[in-house]
Formats: sequence, structure tokens, C-alpha cells
Amino acid sequence: MDINAKSVGSRINDIRLSLGLSMEQFGKLFNTSKGTVNNWEKGRNLPNKENLLKISNLGDTTIEYILHGTMDEYIDNLITKLQKDLLADKSISNAVIPFIVSEVKSIMYSNASSFLNTEQADKKFNETKKYTIESWSDPESLERKILMNLSRELRTRILDTMKYSYKSYYNNDNEETSAGDYLTENSREILERLHSLEDFLDAYFDALRFLDDSKIASKLDSLRDFTKKIDQRIK
Repeated sequence: MDINAKSVGSRINDIRLSLGLSMEQFGKLFNTSKGTVNNWEKGRNLPNKENLLKISNLGDTTIEYILHGTMDEYIDNLITKLQKDLLADKSISNAVIPFIVSEVKSIMYSNASSFLNTEQADKKFNETKKYTIESWSDPESLERKILMNLSRELRTRILDTMKYSYKSYYNNDNEETSAGDYLTENSREILERLHSLEDFLDAYFDALRFLDDSKIASKLDSLRDFTKKIDQRIK
């Protein structure tokens, strides 16, 4: 990952100001001039390794922080670069780029606390990027991902709806909802049907992956006919 010299300069500036030192005073700690410190802080050049170590000690931080910022900032920069690289890659459809970026971002941030340094973050990022791009470029894998995302979204909507059938949701009394604490007498029936619908979605989306099996396909066709009958009755 390329080092952003201006960001490094800004972090050096923050450390100097936190010590209450002028550029001239700060420079004397490194046997260098005010002009050199100014060049560091403006991002015109970087301190050498020895001076970076001294600055990190003065700021009670690490060289990695001075060069790259926090781990979240480092991951942000990786994701930004990934997005630019994907947009420049003509072999990847622009339609799937947001999904690739979102997936890589989610995995990187969920693992951020386990990275001890940027080298570990780079390794995980490269592995994740490679796997994610390959999976979103393969038609069969892409199909599975679309089904999984759709299934997840529908289940989430059902789960979000369930809470409205409980009294405690409206009481806002911080008490745990008991099994019988329903809003109305119909709530129990509604919740049971919503739970059944959630279970059905799991089974249905699993079945969609095996449409090449004639037995499974015929069962889903029968369900489609049954759904039409229900729609007609509702109308």
C-alpha cells in the first residue's frame, strides 16, 4: 500500500502540537532544522527510519500509525484503492463492483481487531479480494450469491416485522418479552405464520439451487400453481 506523505505529515504535526513544541524546538530533538520539520509536515518528504522511531516514541505511538494511521483508516484506503482498480479493470462488470467492494469491506472490518500490523491486513485483504472477485466473476457462484442475498433480505424483513406483534415493543419498559406477551389475540397466530414463512424461505431458496433436478422443479411448479389459487381467493 502506497504511503500518503501528506497524511503522514499531518500526524507528525499533531504529535508536535501535542508536545507544545514549535517547529524549531521539534527539529532540535532530531538535530535538524525548522525547514526539515516543515517539509515533513507538508508531506514533501518523509523522515528516515531512525527519526520515525524517535517521533513515534515522542508521540507514544507506533511507526505504523505515523505511516498509515489507524487500522480503520488503513482499511479505508485499501477499499478506496480496490474500488478504483475495479473500475479500471475492463474484465469486471461495473454492475458487480458494488457487491465486491461491500463484501471485501465487510470481511476486512470484521477482522480489523485481529490485525497486529498492516502486513497482516494486506495478507487478508489480498486473499479476500482474490476470492471475492473470482466468486463474483463465476456465473454459478454469482447466481448463488444473488439467491443468498435475496433470501437474507427477505428473512430480515420478516424478522423485523415480528417485533410489532409484542406488547413490550410498545410498552418500552425494558422487560424481556415473554412467550405469551402478545399485542393482541391474533398476534400469536401472526407470529407463528411469520416463523413458518421464514422456515419456508430457507427451504425454497435451497431448492432453487437444484432446479436441474426434475423432481424438485416439479414441486416448485406445483407451489406456483397453489400460490395463484391463493391470489385469486384474496382478490
